[in-house]
Amino acid sequence: MNVRTDAALRSLDAAVRTLSAGEQARARATLERIIVSVASIEALPPGATSSRRRLRRPLALIPAAALALIVGSVVVQGGSDGNAAYGSWTATPAAVTGEDLDAASSACRDKLHDDDTIDGDRARLVLSERRGDHVALLYRTEDPDLSAACLVRNPQGSTDVDRVHFGVGGSTGPVLQAPATGFTQGAVSEYDHGASSITDGAVGEAVTGVTIHAGALTVEATVANGRYAAWWPGPAFTGPVEPSGRGGPRLALTYDLTITDGTVIRNAQPTLPS
Repeated sequence: MNVRTDAALRSLDAAVRTLSAGEQARARATLERIIVSVASIEALPPGATSSRRRLRRPLALIPAAALALIVGSVVVQGGSDGNAAYGSWTATPAAVTGEDLDAASSACRDKLHDDDTIDGDRARLVLSERRGDHVALLYRTEDPDLSAACLVRNPQGSTDVDRVHFGVGGSTGPVLQAPATGFTQGAVSEYDHGASSITDGAVGEAVTGVTIHAGALTVEATVANGRYAAWWPGPAFTGPVEPSGRGGPRLALTYDLTITDGTVIRNAQPTLPS
Protein backbone atom coordinates (compact mmCIF):
# COMPACT_ATOMS: atom_id res chain seq x y z
CA MET A 1 0.00 0.00 0.00
CA ASN A 2 1.51 3.36 -0.98
CA VAL A 3 1.27 6.51 1.13
CA ARG A 4 -1.25 8.25 -1.13
CA THR A 5 -3.56 5.27 -1.23
CA ASP A 6 -3.39 4.78 2.54
CA ALA A 7 -4.13 8.47 3.10
CA ALA A 8 -7.01 8.48 0.65
CA LEU A 9 -8.59 5.45 2.25
CA ARG A 10 -8.33 6.93 5.71
CA SER A 11 -10.05 10.09 4.48
CA LEU A 12 -13.05 7.98 3.40
CA ASP A 13 -13.46 6.48 6.86
CA ALA A 14 -16.85 7.55 8.22
CA ALA A 15 -16.03 6.46 11.78
CA VAL A 16 -14.46 9.04 14.08
CA ARG A 17 -14.76 7.28 17.42
CA THR A 18 -12.35 4.81 18.97
CA LEU A 19 -13.42 1.22 18.42
CA SER A 20 -13.83 -1.13 21.34
CA ALA A 21 -11.58 -4.17 21.64
CA GLY A 22 -14.36 -6.41 20.33
CA GLU A 23 -15.05 -4.13 17.35
CA GLN A 24 -11.34 -3.99 16.55
CA ALA A 25 -11.13 -7.79 16.58
CA ARG A 26 -14.14 -8.13 14.28
CA ALA A 27 -12.79 -5.44 11.97
CA ARG A 28 -9.40 -7.15 11.74
CA ALA A 29 -11.06 -10.46 10.93
CA THR A 30 -13.15 -8.86 8.20
CA LEU A 31 -10.15 -6.95 6.86
CA GLU A 32 -8.25 -10.18 6.35
CA ARG A 33 -11.04 -11.48 4.10
CA ILE A 34 -11.07 -8.51 1.73
CA ILE A 35 -8.67 -7.97 -1.14
CA VAL A 36 -8.92 -5.18 -3.66
CA SER A 37 -7.03 -5.61 -6.90
CA VAL A 38 -6.63 -3.99 -10.26
CA ALA A 39 -5.40 -5.25 -13.60
CA SER A 40 -4.30 -3.22 -16.60
CA ILE A 41 -3.75 -4.98 -19.89
CA GLU A 42 -2.65 -3.60 -23.22
CA ALA A 43 -3.97 -5.93 -25.89
CA LEU A 44 -1.74 -7.16 -28.68
CA PRO A 45 -2.28 -6.07 -32.26
CA PRO A 46 -4.27 -8.54 -34.34
CA GLY A 47 -2.13 -11.50 -35.37
CA ALA A 48 0.56 -10.96 -32.74
CA THR A 49 1.91 -14.16 -31.20
CA SER A 50 4.00 -12.95 -28.27
CA SER A 51 2.51 -12.95 -24.75
CA ARG A 52 0.74 -9.87 -23.43
CA ARG A 53 2.36 -7.44 -21.06
CA ARG A 54 0.37 -7.66 -17.85
CA LEU A 55 0.37 -5.73 -14.59
CA ARG A 56 -1.48 -7.11 -11.63
CA ARG A 57 -0.92 -6.29 -7.98
CA PRO A 58 -2.80 -6.43 -4.70
CA LEU A 59 -3.87 -2.99 -3.60
CA ALA A 60 -5.44 -1.13 -0.73
CA LEU A 61 -7.86 -2.61 1.77
CA ILE A 62 -10.85 -0.91 3.37
CA PRO A 63 -9.94 0.75 6.69
CA ALA A 64 -10.71 -1.40 9.72
CA ALA A 65 -12.89 1.25 11.39
CA ALA A 66 -14.96 1.61 8.25
CA LEU A 67 -15.31 -2.14 8.02
CA ALA A 68 -16.83 -2.22 11.46
CA LEU A 69 -19.62 -0.10 9.97
CA ILE A 70 -19.65 -2.08 6.69
CA VAL A 71 -18.62 0.88 4.55
CA GLY A 72 -17.74 -0.17 1.01
CA SER A 73 -15.78 2.75 -0.42
CA VAL A 74 -12.32 1.92 -1.69
CA VAL A 75 -9.59 3.38 -3.86
CA VAL A 76 -7.87 1.51 -6.64
CA GLN A 77 -4.70 2.95 -8.16
CA GLY A 78 -2.48 1.33 -10.73
CA GLY A 79 -1.90 0.69 -14.36
CA SER A 80 0.92 1.23 -16.78
CA ASP A 81 -0.64 3.23 -19.61
CA GLY A 82 -0.68 6.72 -18.16
CA ASN A 83 -0.58 8.32 -21.62
CA ALA A 84 -3.83 6.69 -22.75
CA ALA A 85 -5.79 9.02 -25.01
CA TYR A 86 -9.29 9.86 -23.83
CA GLY A 87 -9.86 12.67 -26.31
CA SER A 88 -13.13 11.15 -27.54
CA TRP A 89 -14.69 11.18 -24.05
CA THR A 90 -18.16 12.70 -23.73
CA ALA A 91 -19.84 14.07 -20.60
CA THR A 92 -23.11 12.40 -21.56
CA PRO A 93 -23.09 8.60 -21.99
CA ALA A 94 -24.49 6.61 -24.88
CA ALA A 95 -25.91 3.09 -24.92
CA VAL A 96 -23.77 0.06 -25.70
CA THR A 97 -25.52 -2.49 -27.88
CA GLY A 98 -25.04 -5.41 -30.23
CA GLU A 99 -21.56 -6.54 -31.19
CA ASP A 100 -19.97 -3.65 -29.27
CA LEU A 101 -21.47 -4.90 -26.01
CA ASP A 102 -20.59 -8.51 -26.82
CA ALA A 103 -16.96 -7.64 -27.52
CA ALA A 104 -16.53 -5.49 -24.40
CA SER A 105 -18.36 -7.99 -22.21
CA SER A 106 -16.19 -10.87 -23.43
CA ALA A 107 -12.99 -9.03 -22.48
CA CYS A 108 -14.39 -7.97 -19.09
CA ARG A 109 -15.76 -11.43 -18.31
CA ASP A 110 -12.28 -12.88 -18.83
CA LYS A 111 -10.94 -10.52 -16.16
CA LEU A 112 -13.94 -11.14 -13.92
CA HIS A 113 -13.27 -14.88 -13.85
CA ASP A 114 -9.53 -14.31 -13.31
CA ASP A 115 -10.21 -12.27 -10.16
CA ASP A 116 -10.69 -14.19 -6.92
CA THR A 117 -12.19 -11.21 -5.05
CA ILE A 118 -15.63 -11.54 -6.62
CA ASP A 119 -17.63 -14.60 -7.66
CA GLY A 120 -17.53 -14.37 -11.45
CA ASP A 121 -20.32 -16.91 -11.83
CA ARG A 122 -22.71 -14.93 -9.60
CA ALA A 123 -21.76 -11.41 -10.70
CA ARG A 124 -24.28 -9.94 -13.13
CA LEU A 125 -23.96 -7.08 -15.56
CA VAL A 126 -26.15 -4.27 -14.19
CA LEU A 127 -25.26 -1.41 -16.51
CA SER A 128 -23.02 -0.32 -19.35
CA GLU A 129 -22.14 2.99 -20.98
CA ARG A 130 -20.17 4.34 -23.93
CA ARG A 131 -18.24 7.59 -23.93
CA GLY A 132 -16.42 8.05 -27.21
CA ASP A 133 -14.07 5.16 -27.94
CA HIS A 134 -14.36 3.71 -24.42
CA VAL A 135 -16.94 1.42 -22.86
CA ALA A 136 -17.51 0.89 -19.14
CA LEU A 137 -19.32 -2.14 -17.70
CA LEU A 138 -20.42 -2.68 -14.10
CA TYR A 139 -20.84 -6.15 -12.62
CA ARG A 140 -22.39 -6.71 -9.18
CA THR A 141 -23.04 -9.16 -6.39
CA GLU A 142 -25.44 -7.91 -3.72
CA ASP A 143 -24.30 -10.14 -0.84
CA PRO A 144 -21.43 -9.57 -0.43
CA ASP A 145 -21.72 -6.00 -1.65
CA LEU A 146 -19.10 -5.99 -4.43
CA SER A 147 -18.74 -4.00 -7.64
CA ALA A 148 -16.44 -4.96 -10.49
CA ALA A 149 -15.84 -2.01 -12.83
CA CYS A 150 -14.32 -2.62 -16.25
CA LEU A 151 -13.17 0.08 -18.67
CA VAL A 152 -12.07 -0.87 -22.19
CA ARG A 153 -11.26 0.89 -25.43
CA ASN A 154 -13.71 -0.27 -28.09
CA PRO A 155 -14.31 2.07 -31.05
CA GLN A 156 -18.00 2.10 -31.91
CA GLY A 157 -18.94 -0.44 -34.57
CA SER A 158 -15.76 -2.44 -34.03
CA THR A 159 -15.13 -5.74 -32.27
CA ASP A 160 -11.59 -4.62 -31.39
CA VAL A 161 -11.01 -4.30 -27.65
CA ASP A 162 -7.85 -3.19 -25.87
CA ARG A 163 -6.71 -1.20 -22.84
CA VAL A 164 -8.68 -3.32 -20.38
CA HIS A 165 -8.77 -1.74 -16.91
CA PHE A 166 -10.45 -3.70 -14.13
CA GLY A 167 -11.00 -3.20 -10.41
CA VAL A 168 -13.14 -4.67 -7.62
CA GLY A 169 -14.31 -2.92 -4.46
CA GLY A 170 -16.92 -3.29 -1.76
CA SER A 171 -17.48 -5.00 1.58
CA THR A 172 -18.23 -8.41 3.03
CA GLY A 173 -21.71 -7.34 4.16
CA PRO A 174 -24.95 -7.09 2.17
CA VAL A 175 -25.65 -4.06 0.00
CA LEU A 176 -26.60 -0.82 1.76
CA GLN A 177 -29.96 0.36 0.44
CA ALA A 178 -30.36 4.00 -0.58
CA PRO A 179 -33.41 6.01 0.55
CA ALA A 180 -35.99 6.86 -2.14
CA THR A 181 -34.49 10.27 -2.95
CA GLY A 182 -30.89 9.52 -1.99
CA PHE A 183 -27.80 7.59 -3.01
CA THR A 184 -24.87 5.65 -1.59
CA GLN A 185 -21.28 6.20 -2.62
CA GLY A 186 -19.75 2.90 -3.69
CA ALA A 187 -16.28 2.10 -4.97
CA VAL A 188 -14.08 4.86 -6.40
CA SER A 189 -11.24 3.73 -8.66
CA GLU A 190 -8.35 5.59 -10.27
CA TYR A 191 -6.50 4.06 -13.23
CA ASP A 192 -3.13 5.07 -14.68
CA HIS A 193 -2.30 7.12 -11.58
CA GLY A 194 -5.32 9.36 -12.01
CA ALA A 195 -5.45 9.51 -15.82
CA SER A 196 -8.98 8.11 -15.56
CA SER A 197 -11.44 7.32 -12.78
CA ILE A 198 -14.69 5.42 -12.34
CA THR A 199 -17.26 5.24 -9.57
CA ASP A 200 -20.58 3.58 -8.85
CA GLY A 201 -23.19 3.36 -6.12
CA ALA A 202 -26.84 2.71 -5.34
CA VAL A 203 -29.72 5.11 -6.00
CA GLY A 204 -33.20 5.31 -4.48
CA GLU A 205 -36.29 4.45 -6.47
CA ALA A 206 -37.19 8.11 -7.03
CA VAL A 207 -33.76 9.07 -8.43
CA THR A 208 -33.71 9.35 -12.21
CA GLY A 209 -30.37 11.09 -12.72
CA VAL A 210 -26.97 11.53 -11.07
CA THR A 211 -24.60 14.35 -12.06
CA ILE A 212 -21.03 14.07 -10.81
CA HIS A 213 -18.73 17.09 -10.58
CA ALA A 214 -15.11 15.93 -10.79
CA GLY A 215 -12.98 19.06 -10.62
CA ALA A 216 -13.66 21.05 -13.79
CA LEU A 217 -15.60 18.19 -15.39
CA THR A 218 -19.35 17.62 -15.13
CA VAL A 219 -20.33 14.01 -15.78
CA GLU A 220 -23.82 12.66 -16.36
CA ALA A 221 -23.84 9.17 -14.86
CA THR A 222 -25.66 6.18 -16.27
CA VAL A 223 -28.54 5.14 -13.98
CA ALA A 224 -30.04 1.66 -14.32
CA ASN A 225 -31.19 -1.25 -12.14
CA GLY A 226 -30.92 0.77 -8.94
CA ARG A 227 -27.28 1.71 -9.57
CA TYR A 228 -25.35 4.60 -11.08
CA ALA A 229 -21.90 4.54 -12.64
CA ALA A 230 -19.70 6.93 -14.59
CA TRP A 231 -16.08 7.29 -15.68
CA TRP A 232 -14.10 10.34 -16.73
CA PRO A 233 -10.57 11.31 -17.80
CA GLY A 234 -8.89 12.61 -14.67
CA PRO A 235 -8.43 11.91 -10.96
CA ALA A 236 -11.05 11.34 -8.28
CA PHE A 237 -8.97 12.63 -5.36
CA THR A 238 -7.20 15.83 -4.48
CA GLY A 239 -5.12 17.16 -1.60
CA PRO A 240 -1.63 16.64 -0.21
CA VAL A 241 -0.15 13.19 0.27
CA GLU A 242 0.72 14.00 3.88
CA PRO A 243 -0.55 13.90 6.50
CA SER A 244 -2.71 10.81 6.22
CA GLY A 245 -6.29 10.59 7.49
CA ARG A 246 -8.65 13.52 7.20
CA GLY A 247 -5.81 15.89 6.35
CA GLY A 248 -4.71 13.79 3.38
CA PRO A 249 -6.12 13.29 -0.11
CA ARG A 250 -9.83 14.01 -0.28
CA LEU A 251 -12.51 12.86 -2.65
CA ALA A 252 -12.80 15.57 -5.31
CA LEU A 253 -16.37 14.71 -6.25
CA THR A 254 -19.75 16.29 -5.57
CA TYR A 255 -23.12 14.92 -6.61
CA ASP A 256 -26.43 16.37 -7.83
CA LEU A 257 -29.51 14.14 -7.93
CA THR A 258 -32.54 14.50 -10.18
CA ILE A 259 -35.74 12.91 -8.86
CA THR A 260 -38.94 11.87 -10.59
CA ASP A 261 -40.76 15.20 -10.23
CA GLY A 262 -37.83 17.02 -11.88
CA THR A 263 -36.41 18.46 -8.66
CA VAL A 264 -32.61 18.67 -8.56
CA ILE A 265 -30.94 18.10 -5.19
CA ARG A 266 -27.65 20.01 -5.33
CA ASN A 267 -24.56 18.77 -3.50
CA ALA A 268 -26.40 15.68 -2.27
CA GLN A 269 -24.73 13.74 0.52
CA PRO A 270 -24.47 9.94 0.37
CA THR A 271 -26.26 7.71 2.84
CA LEU A 272 -23.89 6.15 5.37
CA PRO A 273 -24.39 3.24 7.78
CA SER A 274 -26.17 4.29 10.98
